[in-house]
Amino acid sequence: MMWGNSGQWYWAITMMVVFWGAVAAIVYFVVRRGPGEGTSRSARELLDERFARGELSEDEYSRKRATLEGHTPTQQG
Repeated sequence: MMWGNSGQWYWAITMMVVFWGAVAAIVYFVVRRGPGEGTSRSARELLDERFARGELSEDEYSRKRATLEGHTPTQQG
């Protein structure tokens, strides 16, 4: 009878489910990511975040921001 090869059918069905599951997962993550979400943030956004976290003093933030905007920072003192 044909029942002797049933293990091969289970293996084939399992692999088919794994394959289509992987395809569905890839499509899901690509669609969920959306356009432009993978792009890096601007230097100004990174600078603002560092200042907000307290990594930069107000003076450092002002100087770096002026540099990014193309202005020459003024030296005090």
